[in-house]
Amino acid sequence: MTNLTPLYPRLLWAALLCVLSFSCAHSGAATSGGSGGGAPGGSTGYTINDIDGDWVGVLYPNSSLLEPFNFYFRSADSGVVSEAADSKNNQWLPGDSLLTANILNDGRMMVEFDSMILQNHLLLEGNMSPALNELTGDYEYLNNYGIPIRGTFILVRSTGNDYFAELDYSGAWSGGFGVGRNENKRQLEFVLDSDGSVISGSMTNWVTGLEIHHYSVGSGSFAATDMATGRINNFVLTADDGAIAECDFLLLDHELTLIGGTGVDSEVGEGTIEIRR
Repeated sequence: MTNLTPLYPRLLWAALLCVLSFSCAHSGAATSGGSGGGAPGGSTGYTINDIDGDWVGVLYPNSSLLEPFNFYFRSADSGVVSEAADSKNNQWLPGDSLLTANILNDGRMMVEFDSMILQNHLLLEGNMSPALNELTGDYEYLNNYGIPIRGTFILVRSTGNDYFAELDYSGAWSGGFGVGRNENKRQLEFVLDSDGSVISGSMTNWVTGLEIHHYSVGSGSFAATDMATGRINNFVLTADDGAIAECDFLLLDHELTLIGGTGVDSEVGEGTIEIRR
């Protein structure tokens, strides 16, 4: 796949879509109508309805200095994207974002998420699998500082409310909480039960190693509350000393290798939470 088209104003982007054949002028483009589950490679090819559903997976930055992160988007009603979010606490909703999706009859697809209140812009360009259950390709993300980040993505079609159900969370998880320099970062360690409930855990100072919080049985649960997307809504974690950490949402991947998001600890303050198994 060629490099992603750079991020330009939306009018110029629309023109570039025509050049890239992502336009209504393309005779095979499915921009409306059609039945879901087209016949890839057949007479009808892919249709825009094939994008409908919940797509979950991981975005992999090209830079070895950056970690992969979880992502999902939800689409229905002939390719209308209704929401998207990643484990770096970015979220795109129709009320504050421009969300568009296109697919050609050969399976080439593009989905764009453009915030109208923040300088957050994510573009996915790639291909849909013949089985209609996987999207792969390249992404370009423009963060709040206007810095473009590029990489690849793999998204799979969620099977619905059973996709993140009955997963085994048991084992040791570790990572960090915080942003900025090392002295602002805290180490997190958790042992989780099979249902995602905390058995034990701790938050320690990254530099000194001194324990800030200890977590006992019943402190909280990292299990998904939205079983179709792996989203943990309204996450609350209560330490033994009474400190409370809250997150609007966290995201996990289906392989249970990463749980991430952004939250606020009542003593430590705001930070990015990321734990891996």
